[in-house]
Amino acid sequence: RSARSQRAAGAARTPRGGAAGARPPAALRSQAAGAMNEYEYIYMKKRRDFGRYCNFDDVEPKIIGEVQEDLTRGDMYIEQTVNSVTMHNIPDFSEHSVNTARVQTKSRAMLHMEGGWPKEVDFTEPSDTMKWRKRVEKDPSFTAAVKQLCKNTVPCIEQNQTIDLFEHYFQCEEPEHLPENVTLKTIAVYKDPAEEKRSVTKIAWHPEGPTKLVGSYSNLRFQRMSDEMPTASFIWDVNERNVPLTELRSPSPLITCQYNMKNWDVLLGGCYAGQLNLYDLRQSCSPVGRTAVEASHYDPVYDVSWLGGKTGTECVSVASDGQLLFWDTRKLTEWADQCILTDGSRDEPRKTVGGTALEWMMEAGATKFLLGTEHGLPMLVNRRAKKAPEIGTWFGHEDRGGYGRHFGPVCCVRRNPTNPKFFLSVGDWCAKVWMEELKGPMLQTPSYPAFLTAAEWSPTRAGLFFLTRGDGRLDLWDYFYRMNEVSMSVKVQDCALTSMRINPAFTGGGGGSLLAVGSTNGMITLMQLCDGLVQPGPNEKNLIGQMFDRENKREKNLEAIKKQAAGAKGKETAEKAAVAIDQEQYQAREKAFFADVGMTGDDLGTTLGGVQAGG
Repeated sequence: RSARSQRAAGAARTPRGGAAGARPPAALRSQAAGAMNEYEYIYMKKRRDFGRYCNFDDVEPKIIGEVQEDLTRGDMYIEQTVNSVTMHNIPDFSEHSVNTARVQTKSRAMLHMEGGWPKEVDFTEPSDTMKWRKRVEKDPSFTAAVKQLCKNTVPCIEQNQTIDLFEHYFQCEEPEHLPENVTLKTIAVYKDPAEEKRSVTKIAWHPEGPTKLVGSYSNLRFQRMSDEMPTASFIWDVNERNVPLTELRSPSPLITCQYNMKNWDVLLGGCYAGQLNLYDLRQSCSPVGRTAVEASHYDPVYDVSWLGGKTGTECVSVASDGQLLFWDTRKLTEWADQCILTDGSRDEPRKTVGGTALEWMMEAGATKFLLGTEHGLPMLVNRRAKKAPEIGTWFGHEDRGGYGRHFGPVCCVRRNPTNPKFFLSVGDWCAKVWMEELKGPMLQTPSYPAFLTAAEWSPTRAGLFFLTRGDGRLDLWDYFYRMNEVSMSVKVQDCALTSMRINPAFTGGGGGSLLAVGSTNGMITLMQLCDGLVQPGPNEKNLIGQMFDRENKREKNLEAIKKQAAGAKGKETAEKAAVAIDQEQYQAREKAFFADVGMTGDDLGTTLGGVQAGG
């Protein structure tokens, strides 16, 4: 027990009549004081003031109240995260002490005296120094000494006059191209209102400017189109992304749709059923004209284009049935002209190939039509006056002396706006740049891990083009900056991209700043290009033209070398075939040889023409 408990027990055993806090003897008190020091406490109460003893009994447990468990009440509370943050507004300072090396300074006086004079000349007197100079200048050796010194100083003076030490090099010259960080910003997304997913097959901009765009919606996968799938396409306002501006109704889904360049309220659409729809927004959202079924395509119309005639009513269409048809919208009951697309083989009859892409540009020639086919062959069709259209060139065809064809259908062909004789095509895992005079590709991008679906040239920059991929990425190639790798790659959608169109340069300037990209989920993504992708570099047009011409000459030289090598090889083969061997003379010489070396036997010699030449 502790000392305190012992004292309390002693106090409790005190007789009833006595004091509860009687003092112990002095010896014990001193001993306890030495042991407890300041922890000593003396009770000054009597025993009867301590109260009664507490008696405890064992009883059965008794339920006073009960609260039922309710698990739903736990959702009414949120566990609070306790964060302790200490903040103050006192600026932080640090104190440093540095001992620097002491610099010793001294003050000294200097007297400058003009020297070099003889002792007999007082340099403080101008008259004496003048007399001395005149006497020295009359000395013949003075002239020789001055000439010798001038020989050493003249080159230094000439160098100082030739080289300007303070000259600013290239001050008046502008750099050809400064690489900068290019950016693409998504500013709007236009979603297909239909519940069933449809792909955005084609996109076209309004000719007036980047205010409206039309999107064609369809499903080109074989037998994946349901009977309940909507067939309407939509015109979108750039500033209104929630609701389409106009709905283009059609009995069959539209695969492509284009604005008329002269009459902006008129549109031409190509249907999945093979017919062409003519729309006039001033009258109705339904077709005001439609081609006759017996005169139309019997496969989906993949692309259409308006022709730049005086009337503004001529157009052309291409489909996978292998027909290129020319129309006049004033008479849609029959086509005006027709061209059957063939594979260009030497065998007769030639096979018909389906058309998948179409490109027409007035600057390249009003009679030239650039096509893409299902066999991976771009081709050029010429339509001369009073003559039937005919195929002029099969690009990449081996039977026609070409090479480098695509391994899949040509999805898109686009001419360069500044150099129309050069065009771009995509049809497999790479993009290729062609020239009208060459039968093979002039330039080619590396192969991608995903299939390429569309391509587009910049209308303002000659060396910039865009590619869409099947993995949802958009790639930018800038040949003015570098040609060996892509300049920028952007993830646009999580699904495959199907189409793309950049706003063209319209009257009054501008263009090339907005890019519309379509995907398989029915969304059109509108992207804003930075100034570095819109504004051309200094002398960019001429430099890109020179680069294209250089590559064109290189390909022509390679073709000439191949032709010379093939001609030399053919001549050598003909000469070898012309050499004839006289069998009797060959056997006689062989027999004489074995006789000279002393070899005999029946199995000697070689077989020539089935006859054994033996000894």
